[in-house]
Amino acid sequence: MSTMRTDVAMLQAQKKEHAQSQKGNALVEFALILPVFLAILLGVITFSIALYNKTVLTMATREGARAGAKYVANRTNDITKSSATTAVTNACGNNLITFGVTAMTPTITFNADPMSDNILTVKASVNYTGLYIFSAIMPISAQTSMRLE
Repeated sequence: MSTMRTDVAMLQAQKKEHAQSQKGNALVEFALILPVFLAILLGVITFSIALYNKTVLTMATREGARAGAKYVANRTNDITKSSATTAVTNACGNNLITFGVTAMTPTITFNADPMSDNILTVKASVNYTGLYIFSAIMPISAQTSMRLE
């Protein structure tokens, strides 16, 4: 007759009982963690798109300042601002990502008198609206200054 040690028999019995009481544990833990994980994931996506839009807006102001600063014979403030506005609008075009119905159009401002200052400053800003619970309006702006040629 073979006998099992009592400590081994107790451990085996506890393992079987312990395994039966843990059946739905993974499902409950997953249900508790899923909303937190999704909130973090949507936050990262929203922040990444906002950062992308900031980069697009910065590049657009650079394009606008460069277009406005280029030498044109008989240049006036209106011609400078008009060419800069066109360049910023074209650079933004369909590159800004939005989750709204309409495309985001930048608000463009300039320094008061670029011809007398000999420097053109282009400022552009948009209001970014994020995803779902992160849908607060975030103003994004960029500014570039260039010396007139």
